Amino acid sequence: MGALGSRQPGPMVDVEQTIKALGMFARRRDLLQRGFDDSDITAALAAHRIFRVRQGWFSVPDAPADGVEAVRVGGKLTGVAALASYGLRVPRREYIDVVVPRQACRLRSPTNRSAPLAASERARIHWTEDPYVEGQGGPWRVSLDDALVFLLKSETRDIAVACLSAVARYIRWPQSRVAGVFARAPRRVASWLPLVCALDDSHGETFVRLWLTDAGIPWESQPRFPGVGKIDGRVSPNVFVEIDGAQHDPNWTGETPSSYGPDHDRDATVVIGGGTVLRYVYRQLYSDWPRCLAAVRRAREDDLELIARREQHPSPPRSLSRKRRS
Repeated sequence: MGALGSRQPGPMVDVEQTIKALGMFARRRDLLQRGFDDSDITAALAAHRIFRVRQGWFSVPDAPADGVEAVRVGGKLTGVAALASYGLRVPRREYIDVVVPRQACRLRSPTNRSAPLAASERARIHWTEDPYVEGQGGPWRVSLDDALVFLLKSETRDIAVACLSAVARYIRWPQSRVAGVFARAPRRVASWLPLVCALDDSHGETFVRLWLTDAGIPWESQPRFPGVGKIDGRVSPNVFVEIDGAQHDPNWTGETPSSYGPDHDRDATVVIGGGTVLRYVYRQLYSDWPRCLAAVRRAREDDLELIARREQHPSPPRSLSRKRRS
């Protein structure tokens, strides 16, 4: 394709590929500036290679669904949904957060570009006075930093810490960059910074770590056990906790094999080595946390009591015990 404002004839002209190069979404004026005209856009629409998101905005069939809804509303994706769009493992939400500039008007339904936005829609709108810079994050989502600042301003401690821990873990953000996000957030969340942990494998693991700490139970992240390797956490010298996501289910149908069988092999190795494993699925954490906590307390108390008794009354070596019985 030629310089800005010029066009090449023939197959070099490709509206679909240009929209993809622009970040999966493009305004009509963006396409006109790159040498296309309305007949090119109309032909691409007729061939179903692109579609109209809202008045003056176009996208391609494989565009991210949450991004389509955010642009259709008239803003950008932010918050948890924006983090998920960057490939992070974050808690699921039934809604999307969309940030729009203060002067925005004619907001549309995320599912119907012909209908105005209604209060019952699954999009939560957030008005902002901040500069609406299109180059940061692209035309349909805010930057990773901005999404995290938004979380610290609007979400609970658990959600925010889980998302920041995921960034530290999987994108390998240094502590300095995490601190930079907190520097832009309200002072009331400053105490959350030390809670961010790059060792957490999942948001479920983050939640359990936070909730157990709140209950006065210490948590050691990613301890190693001989013959097993890393385990999600330890709450006493011989009691370990594992948090199971969907891939641990025997009926898992994802791209990677189910870990259901290997998980049970690991648990048996821990028990043979003198340990105890408490294994929880997300349903238990979200719907029955008091019972999960009670089980951890009991297992931890029993372990500590047994350790104390052994220290007070050490048992003789097994070989010596057999000789005495004989």
